[in-house]
Amino acid sequence: MQRTSALVPRQRQSMMMRILVVDDEQAVRELVRDVLVDDGYDVMEACDGQSAVELGRREQFNLVFCDVKMGRVSGFDVLRAFRELQPQAEVILMTGHGSLEAALEAVREGAVDYICKPFAIDDISAMARAAAERQRLRLEAPPETVVQEQEPEWTGLIGRSPAMIEILKTVARIAPTNLPVLICGESGTGKEVIARTVHQNSLRANKPFVPVNCGALTETLLETELFGHVRGAFTGAQMPRRGLFEEADGGTLLLDEITETSPAFQVKLLRVLQENEVRRVGANVATRVNVRVLATTNKDPEALVAGGFFRQDLLYRLNVITLTLPPLRERREDIKLMIQSFINRYTQPGQPPVRVSPEAMRVLENYPWPGNVRELRHTIQRLTVLNSGGIIRLDDLPPKLRGGVESNGYHSTASASSHTPSLTDASGRLLTLAEVERRYLVQVLTETKGNKKRAAEIMGVDRKTLSRMVERHNVDVEKIKMMG
Repeated sequence: MQRTSALVPRQRQSMMMRILVVDDEQAVRELVRDVLVDDGYDVMEACDGQSAVELGRREQFNLVFCDVKMGRVSGFDVLRAFRELQPQAEVILMTGHGSLEAALEAVREGAVDYICKPFAIDDISAMARAAAERQRLRLEAPPETVVQEQEPEWTGLIGRSPAMIEILKTVARIAPTNLPVLICGESGTGKEVIARTVHQNSLRANKPFVPVNCGALTETLLETELFGHVRGAFTGAQMPRRGLFEEADGGTLLLDEITETSPAFQVKLLRVLQENEVRRVGANVATRVNVRVLATTNKDPEALVAGGFFRQDLLYRLNVITLTLPPLRERREDIKLMIQSFINRYTQPGQPPVRVSPEAMRVLENYPWPGNVRELRHTIQRLTVLNSGGIIRLDDLPPKLRGGVESNGYHSTASASSHTPSLTDASGRLLTLAEVERRYLVQVLTETKGNKKRAAEIMGVDRKTLSRMVERHNVDVEKIKMMG
């Protein structure tokens, strides 16, 4: 055990953080120590887990940098000990490249973050500065302000079902970390809302949140959009341009529908995520970036990996934490709450209060909502804006919602299932994913009488993606319009 301190002004000494560095590799321990001492912190060292726990019984610390794998007493043991001995002390795990799963488990148990070896000096400094800033806020702010700050911000998230409560708990736990997150779910389930919530409750909340729809751009455009380009990189590149990775530096980058990217682009993206460096198109040098990456997909990523459509190593890099959002039909207990929230949002100034009749509410709660939350929101928005009597009645609902209503006000089983494409053909053969997608596409276009804008809203995709699907499946939209 060794203690080191830097000479700093008296005012800074009063706010100085005491940091413990724990690692059984002397070279790593001394590197971290020197960085922190140069930054003006009061640093102590421990060469193994047992020594760290003993120090925790005698000394008080604000922050602990601790290796994961250390002989008999591991980093997990140190973490648990400090949770007991000094719950106010923040613990950051230092781990090798092959230990991301262990680091994730540590975060679940209470570590505030993790850092992979080999790490950059700047990353150590940044983590210490963030911890110091949290300490400053705790010391300077009134108690009620601190409590308020620690409350997660759930703007846009509505739900009281068990599935949503678990998701909100997980978001609250992972948001303050720098862990990458893969958010899975059907189109319209609120994946981007979850991503924004993670960012808003992270240490990067005052930095940019930059979303990019990977499915809406060609490979060439996506590469230029994310990585940027230098002057003369291609025809028309008259000026250099920063990419979105650089725009998001210090903040969060959302790769929406990541599984729509090509294998060739996935290789380039993987290199950026591994090295934390981005090379502009046409450039000879790379630029270091500090970006937290979140990604979304409406497909099963494991199935895509098995089919050779998505790189397994990229998936492992992105899904350190995976959040799977349930479709709306699997959390019907949230629908009434969401309807009231949307009514409040879309009621116009001077418009009388709007409520939903019991009969209409039963239909809304039992409709399968293939477009999920997005479809429900658009439906309630239209019903609210057009309502003049203060009550949304059964007759006000769109025909497709009322089509299968029985005398008791509920959808029949046949009606509900009619909105879901069959997974088998007439002979009972299971359809391929492409065949199911085509059936669903034709069904939605038929219900919207060929209205591409409305169909895209229901399916939860943008117009460009819908157009590509129509072209890929050779669907005759004009013929569908004529039949409608």
